[in-house]
Amino acid sequence: MSLKFRIPAGEKIIVNGAVITNTSSKAMHFSLENDASIMRERDILLPNQVTTPLHNVYLQVQMMYIEPENHAEHYRTFQEAAQNAFLSSVDIETRDAIFEVVGLVGEKNFYNALKLLQSMIRDDAEGR
Repeated sequence: MSLKFRIPAGEKIIVNGAVITNTSSKAMHFSLENDASIMRERDILLPNQVTTPLHNVYLQVQMMYIEPENHAEHYRTFQEAAQNAFLSSVDIETRDAIFEVVGLVGEKNFYNALKLLQSMIRDDAEGR
């Protein structure tokens, strides 16, 4: 089953570590026919955007997802970031979610770990 995408004009995506930019003045439509790591520009966190421990965890999971060839290096940094996020949180729900992220990363389910982290970061920003 293919995964269909619409990429607006000028937007970037990452597919298996390669940055692809839609240089057209129109939206681009394409189908991904096999398994690949893909991130939309709006979901990418740049290192200079890291402002919280959860952001750092997200960045490290993102790096494992888009740079599998450097997994061991990113995994070490992820472990440190997850431990720091866990220790800096006093909220039980957040700590449980960090454990869940660690489990997902252990299963190499980076996509779902990123989705969970996005939700956690959004809730944190909204003060929940």
